[in-house]
Order: sequence, then C-alpha cells, then structure tokens
Amino acid sequence: MAATTETLKMARIAGMDYAEAADAMTVAIRAFKMEMSDAQVITDVYSKVAAVTASDSEELAIAMSKTASSAESVGSSFENTTAMLAVMIETTRESAQNLGSALKSIISRYGEMKVGLTIDSEGEEIDYNKVDTALKSIGISLKDAQGQFRDFDDVIFELSDAWDGLDKNTQRYIATIMAGNRQQSRFIALVDNAERLREVS
Repeated sequence: MAATTETLKMARIAGMDYAEAADAMTVAIRAFKMEMSDAQVITDVYSKVAAVTASDSEELAIAMSKTASSAESVGSSFENTTAMLAVMIETTRESAQNLGSALKSIISRYGEMKVGLTIDSEGEEIDYNKVDTALKSIGISLKDAQGQFRDFDDVIFELSDAWDGLDKNTQRYIATIMAGNRQQSRFIALVDNAERLREVS
C-alpha cells in the first residue's frame, strides 16, 4: 500500500504516468536492495534533489533507470548516485537518458578495473596501475586496508574535493583514465564542483 501511494505521488510530482513511475520506483528499489516499504525514501530523495538543482524528478528517475544496478554493484548509495546524476544533468543539460548511460559506463569501467590491463564495455583500455598511480599521487586510494576496492561514490567525492587543486593536464589525464575518452567530458562535469556535489548529496 505504501509503495502504491508513493508511486502515485512520484507520478504526480514527476509528471509521469503511473506505469512509468512504477517502473522507475521498482528499478531503484530492486537495484539498491531496498524494501517496498522504502518507497518514500525514493520519492523524498528525488523531490529534495530536484528542488535544489536544475534537474527534475522525471529526469532523475530516467537517468537512474540506466545506472542503478551498476551503481549498487560498486557500493554507491542511492542518495549519492542521485546527487551525481543531478550534478551531471544540471552541468551539461544533456538528456537524462544519455547521462544515465554515461554514468553507467563510468561506473562499469570502475567495476571492471583489475590489476593490470583490461578492456571496458566500450572497447577502451583500462590500466589499473595507471589509475591507481594517478589517484595515489593526490592522496586517494582505490583500495581499502584489506585490499578491497573502495565504494565508487567515496572515491568520486574525494576526487571532487581535490579537483580544483589539479592543473588542467592532470585533470584531463585522470578523467580519461578513469572514464575513458568517450565519457571524459561528462566525468569532468561530475567532479568539477565539489561544493555542489556535497550540497546536493
């Protein structure tokens, strides 16, 4: 019952029909392993983020539908993933569908990273050692003390905090090795304003 009420509320707020809102709600709940009783969290987060950014609930829901399962698989929370999508939407004004797919590609690249060389889903090379070296040079570690990859959103927020202190060449290099050539500009849009990212999350 709560999920139905929240789906109706989301449909009204986002200007979506009920079926679209139900799909968006289901994607978020399943991908982030929430309970149906958590439906209000989804509506509240979308509404809150839309109120403080140049994005709306419909855009956030559409973008999230593209990236949710990938985000959860690398430890990114629903709230932080929503914030990252909102910042990308308001910075680039590209379509929500494109940006959801872009963040999915960036996240997938992070998830596919292994020691040595590998190829990402877009056919671009990922060199774990280059990424690790570049991030360590600015005090960010890809792995925790137990040798496990850290949550994606933690790494992104730390990188965003350090971003303004980097020269343009270093920024471009890190964006390319983290996100690949195709997603470099969108990655920069994501990490280029730490204050905004923290404010929205």
